[in-house]
Amino acid sequence: MRNAKILTAIFFLFYFATNPASAEASNRLKQKSKNKHASSKHHYARHHRANKSQGPMVEQVPQEIFPPGHKFTPEEKAEASEIGVLVENGMWREAFKAATKAGKEHPDRWWLQAARAAAASNLNKPKDTIEAVDAAIQNNKGDANRLNLAQLYTLRANALSRLGRKSEALNDFQTAIKLSKTDPICRAGAAWLYATSADGQIRNGASAVALATEAAKLSLWKDDTVLDVLAAAYAEAGDFSSAQKWEEKAILRGSQQDVPFYQRRLLSYQAGKPWRENSR
Repeated sequence: MRNAKILTAIFFLFYFATNPASAEASNRLKQKSKNKHASSKHHYARHHRANKSQGPMVEQVPQEIFPPGHKFTPEEKAEASEIGVLVENGMWREAFKAATKAGKEHPDRWWLQAARAAAASNLNKPKDTIEAVDAAIQNNKGDANRLNLAQLYTLRANALSRLGRKSEALNDFQTAIKLSKTDPICRAGAAWLYATSADGQIRNGASAVALATEAAKLSLWKDDTVLDVLAAAYAEAGDFSSAQKWEEKAILRGSQQDVPFYQRRLLSYQAGKPWRENSR
């Protein structure tokens, strides 16, 4: 992977809220899955990469799938719980298949499309992600809360960016930012585009620094992926001293998987060069 890719997956824990029995099912499935994927621990990592050609993006699975304005039937809860167990255990292919099948049977259930979008994103299927997010937004009938919507727009923004549709991606990130005052993920995503886009008309160092700083504050300055974005923002603004400072902090906090890419960017900043999405 030439450009580091950040993926923060917040698992679908929604089913525990209404179906306690799912916790036991999840524990059994975790053990089974652990044996099956003993050599693939990245499936459960907080940061992992679904697309090796992209720069940092941060994606979320909507957390509050049971919206307060909707009264779920037992059948709906069971359906959501089954998919939730798969997602919570990082079984993205199985989750994608289950959500796709259920979504075709019940196209009005927007949370199924949200689950499909999350699984598609983790499987690096940007076109499927966009299709699923479009359906979820269209079919939610007003019972999706602002956080649900913000996270859906963030999923779509990442997919659009993967397809090279940077301006559209930026619009979706900005929509997500307006919907949520507390989410660092959409802010970091927008900041990365402002800092590293190959299109000079999109790059904006001041906006990148402002948004990345907000994201860092919201994540309590502890998320290495966000600090990496903050470093890129400062580099685009021409402040390479600050860029090196924050990249070094990202390296200290980063996983073994991410650190080599942070180190590559640090070398770029030490040479007085900002990072671009097509940098090597």
